[in-house]
Amino acid sequence: MRIILQLLIFRCTICEILTNNTVASLDIQSAYQYLIENENQSILGQWKVSQQHPVYISIGFDSENFILQVYLRQNDNLREPYFMRLSYLLNNSSYFFDSVKNRMTWKKVLTEITLQVNRNHTPQYCKATLELEIQNPNNLQIYSDFDNDCQLTEEKINLYIFQNFLQMLVYLTLIIFIQMFQIINSHHFFNSDARPNQGGLITMSIILTQDIYICIINLLLFDTIRLCFFIPCLGSQMITILFDLKMKVKLAQASNDNMKEILFFFVQFLIITFLFLQIQNSYGMILLNLILFPQILFTFFTGKRQTFNSHYIGIIFPRVLYSLYFTGYSNNVFMFKNNLVTFGTIILIFLIQSIIYYFQCHNGLFILSNKKFNYLIKLTNDHTKIDCSICLVNLTSPPELILNSEEPIHIQTLNMATQLKLLMNTPCNHIFHPSCLIQWMQINLTCPLCKSSLPQIC
Repeated sequence: MRIILQLLIFRCTICEILTNNTVASLDIQSAYQYLIENENQSILGQWKVSQQHPVYISIGFDSENFILQVYLRQNDNLREPYFMRLSYLLNNSSYFFDSVKNRMTWKKVLTEITLQVNRNHTPQYCKATLELEIQNPNNLQIYSDFDNDCQLTEEKINLYIFQNFLQMLVYLTLIIFIQMFQIINSHHFFNSDARPNQGGLITMSIILTQDIYICIINLLLFDTIRLCFFIPCLGSQMITILFDLKMKVKLAQASNDNMKEILFFFVQFLIITFLFLQIQNSYGMILLNLILFPQILFTFFTGKRQTFNSHYIGIIFPRVLYSLYFTGYSNNVFMFKNNLVTFGTIILIFLIQSIIYYFQCHNGLFILSNKKFNYLIKLTNDHTKIDCSICLVNLTSPPELILNSEEPIHIQTLNMATQLKLLMNTPCNHIFHPSCLIQWMQINLTCPLCKSSLPQIC
């Protein structure tokens, strides 16, 4: 007989109970008769929470007792201790059959509740109403309504079965550590000479989206019974999201977003949403850690790179800790199986991204060699408050210097910049007078400020 078991106490989770018995009759009362006739026989089955982490259910039913046991499957040993046991003593109670609702009901049944967090757990006793409903011989639904003085709620049962105190404390500690690490590095990044960068803006958009989704997941995870965990977690996450928004503003270009950029960020949002729905799979967890990959590609094709900043890596690094927790720690809150292959792949991917990003910033490597970088930009009102770092004169007042160069491309670039009142912006986003930077580049092809390598003027 195949029984579909629905427990309201587990938030209407549908469970499949498979047995070797079969019942040919479709009559409801025959299904009840089947339960009574098979007294002292356990109906052993498997509750499919997920394919990776099923939960076993053992049901024993006779005229005197209805016993429900739930325990996590940690290996193939069916005798390992269960986490919850509900034992309804029916010997002193008679049931009432409702032919309209098709329910068999026991009122004020003495119930023994064992929430076994450890082997020395003391059982709890209270009164409860037990209802069994069989819509057909293959569909059994169980309803439990406990008295108010029982102090037993579905949140409390879920807390004991799936998330014990130590498990939640480890997760909360990890969340707060990650958020604080990111906030501190964001603060230091703001105080550095950080310039707008389109590639960095892409990466921060990914981080912001991930932080919002993590906040939503924690909102669902930390329900009423876990408010002591949720409040500090929510507070740190809200502060982190505000810092993410400030980072986006810091790295955004002065110009308004065009339609291509808006479309790109919309596609990015859809991709991250899909990957978060696939975090139980190895590929979803791995792809979520390709945070720097879009920025690396952008730099590869455009040549516009950031000045390397260790605090920027400190903002990105905590993303990896989430995945390492779920893939390398077997007692995680989502009960994901630890996978050493995925664990190692995530570490390797992050290291590869960091190395490529470092050499792109410092040496201009991993960039299209035949890409012509355009140094010239328009003079705007934003430049009135900035001085040229070479001559220390305001950018709006170019010095009258004679160019000591016989290269036609240098002379042509300087003449164009003088006629059109242009400035020169390096790939690392530092701005100088054209005459100052051209003369500097005749001596040294590195940025005067951050020392990153500069491509030739083409």
